[in-house]
Amino acid sequence: MSNEKIHFLDVASSLPGYRQSWSPNTLKTRLLLNAKQIPYTEQFISYPNIAPLLESYGVGPNPKGTPYTLPAIYHDSVPGMMMGSIEIARHLDALYPDAPVQAFPEPKDQSEALWTESQKTLNSLVFPDDSGFEALVFPKIPGILDPRGQDYFIRTRTEEHPERLSPLQWGSGPEEDFPAIVPAFNAYNEYLVRKRDQAAREGREGPFLWGETVSMGDIWLVSCLVWLRSAGEEWLDRLLAGEAVGMVRGVWEAFESRGWLTGQGEGRILEVSTV
Repeated sequence: MSNEKIHFLDVASSLPGYRQSWSPNTLKTRLLLNAKQIPYTEQFISYPNIAPLLESYGVGPNPKGTPYTLPAIYHDSVPGMMMGSIEIARHLDALYPDAPVQAFPEPKDQSEALWTESQKTLNSLVFPDDSGFEALVFPKIPGILDPRGQDYFIRTRTEEHPERLSPLQWGSGPEEDFPAIVPAFNAYNEYLVRKRDQAAREGREGPFLWGETVSMGDIWLVSCLVWLRSAGEEWLDRLLAGEAVGMVRGVWEAFESRGWLTGQGEGRILEVSTV
């Protein structure tokens, strides 16, 4: 195996320290790297610089949606760069088979199925059309971005959702929008209870979807919770204080106690390739 460190590309923000990482998609990669205990380097990229950098390293565009997105990694185990959180997760599992955590533990067919099920469940509950979560979070995002990133975010989200105007105008205000997300997480908590009870019956007791074993579904949940925190610490605190989200809170606390939320890489700058 190469001794070169994984170089991880994240979305830039003005938040301090480890909280600079806020995007739920890039957090899937960061949290996995931290859980695997893999030393890595990192670079924060302003939104308008993402496409030129990735394209210069031979990354092909996404077939749907935004052509170039983060996360991405740069490493000599891949040609150029690799884009996409799930593609990266599968690659890291294969590259580091002895790491203490796998995004898709064995048996992989079961963990892949659990990921598909848990992602669909969380997304359908928390991110339906015109969701309260997006109404609460999206107006806050421009305020944590660098100036060029702010302009890019507002312009592109307005183009994607012309019926909603600028994301700065989404929602009715945090106090009005927050109550709408509580039932969604309460319902996901019930799903977690069912999965953990099943794991316990099979002798795998623990805080995660698979009991004692963390997997990609848990990483996605925590990534969404960190995203909520980017809108303001108080909203995450209020959500996790709820009586009906004990299992969700348990997953968050498991990540927190293991130090997976605060891990950072060594700073490194990768310029646009001219080769």
